[in-house]
Amino acid sequence: MAARRLLIVLLVLVGVSTLVAALVPPRSLRESSTEATERTETDAAPSAPIGNHFPVTIKVGGKTVPVVACPPAKQRSAGCEPIRVGDRLTLTVTSRRPAELEIPSFGLIGFAAPNAPAIFELAFDSAADYGIRFTDTGKVAARIQVLAAGAKPRARGEPGPA
Repeated sequence: MAARRLLIVLLVLVGVSTLVAALVPPRSLRESSTEATERTETDAAPSAPIGNHFPVTIKVGGKTVPVVACPPAKQRSAGCEPIRVGDRLTLTVTSRRPAELEIPSFGLIGFAAPNAPAIFELAFDSAADYGIRFTDTGKVAARIQVLAAGAKPRARGEPGPA
């Protein structure tokens, strides 16, 4: 008997709440704002890249640490133009032995082997020496030197920015 009364009370409450919800206007009409909101969309064209794009291939895992400081096509000439802030770099890294590599400054990880390179797409927004390291040992595999837009190239062996 008590269960039947409880069921009747619940059905009456559901009916009343449904009736009240049907009679109350939507929220947007209750607010005092009657102005139409107009959305304007701008067709922004993609901005052109600021700097140059350089494809570079290096091999890691040897006795020396490769340093990427200027495009390889210009390394042999006397006027090697360094990589600067705003430049983009497609870095293809092969390794003498299969290894996982990371570039901590960019949060990138890749796997490199003698016949299967790791490919990193990098865009530089600050001048620094960026390290590439082996994830298993933490040893430095290579470095990338990026100069400020107006800075002069450093001499070989000169320390980089702190």
